[in-house]
Amino acid sequence: MAEDRVYSVTELNRVAREFLEEGLGPLWVKGEVSNLVSAPSGHLYFTLKDAESEVSAVRFKGRASLLPSVVLKDGLSVVAYGHLTVYEPRGRYQFVVSLLQGAGLGTAQLEFERLKEKLKGEGLFDAGRKRSLPPFPQRIGVVTSPSGAALRDILSVLERRWPLVEVYLFPSAVQGETAPLEIVEAIRSAATFNDKYAPIDVLIVGRGGGSLEDLAAFNDERVARAISACPIPIVSAVGHEIDFTIADFVADVRAPTPSAAAELAVPDSGEVLSLLRTLHRRLAHAIRSAFDRRRRLLETGLRGYIFRIPLRKAATASQGLDLRLDELHRSIVRALEARDRELLRLEDRLPLVDPRLPLRRGYCLTFTPGDPSPLRDPGRVSRGETIETRFLIGKILSRVEEVSRT
Repeated sequence: MAEDRVYSVTELNRVAREFLEEGLGPLWVKGEVSNLVSAPSGHLYFTLKDAESEVSAVRFKGRASLLPSVVLKDGLSVVAYGHLTVYEPRGRYQFVVSLLQGAGLGTAQLEFERLKEKLKGEGLFDAGRKRSLPPFPQRIGVVTSPSGAALRDILSVLERRWPLVEVYLFPSAVQGETAPLEIVEAIRSAATFNDKYAPIDVLIVGRGGGSLEDLAAFNDERVARAISACPIPIVSAVGHEIDFTIADFVADVRAPTPSAAAELAVPDSGEVLSLLRTLHRRLAHAIRSAFDRRRRLLETGLRGYIFRIPLRKAATASQGLDLRLDELHRSIVRALEARDRELLRLEDRLPLVDPRLPLRRGYCLTFTPGDPSPLRDPGRVSRGETIETRFLIGKILSRVEEVSRT
């Protein structure tokens, strides 16, 4: 009986494929693109999904000529035409797309654009607030999953390029419902470490590649604001080279992959060493050149007149010294003679101002008691007052009997 037949796996997959292709025939499917992967062959593999279900889909390179110019990307809502089949080697149920057209942005993409415009309006994307990375960092912080490939890639590049740097891991989930809050907390922990323990020069925040759903944590508003508020320059390292995440826009520097972030964060020690060697050579050359110039100047001076005939130069200098000493002696003599003449002139004038000269001629001087100035006006004394009259030899004290101005 037919119902007793035993199918091999290959036969089962073939029957299922024929049943789906013949039973349903070509049809239209509307959904949101997710998990888009471009194979080296040129085929595009992705998932079509709605709020409750999803189906694997493929667009073969050979059908490209039948498709309109729609650029597929995660989050794009499309209407696809094709047929349902089974990929027999793996028994995989998939939708083969022959034709598709955009049906507007999907929910995730719409939320992305809404948040992007909101944060842009607040100035979180402004180039003026972007900080440059230090040229020679000493400490680098990394916010990522401790078990992910992103951390291994970062450490490998840092070890190769700049082994002097210290790396501090602030672990966090990078996908799933708890990822946004864990990333926020890890960024805050890095800021606290920077303030209380040791300064962190650069903070790398990111993960490896994935679908739009896998990267959802880096499109979260809470993560964007934590990046904006962090005092440490941040490199966003979300491994999604084609599209940007919100974290990319807010961060100070965007790197397409974690490895590229590590490349941007540190210099190449080999290049730095080569530069130092070049500078050392230039400095040594400059020192040698300066030394050679001064040596030539010294040699030229040593060959000069003063060194070729030193005794003649010394004799000339000695003769000049004699002349200057003689001139100095004459100047001193002239000055002393002028002083002597001035002294004689003053001695001749001194007797003329001698207050005793009038007394020698028979005159006398009258003083009132307590007044050192001679009395010139009789009105300064009164009757009965004592006055003193000085002569060349001696003095007379007398009492005023009468005062008259005539």
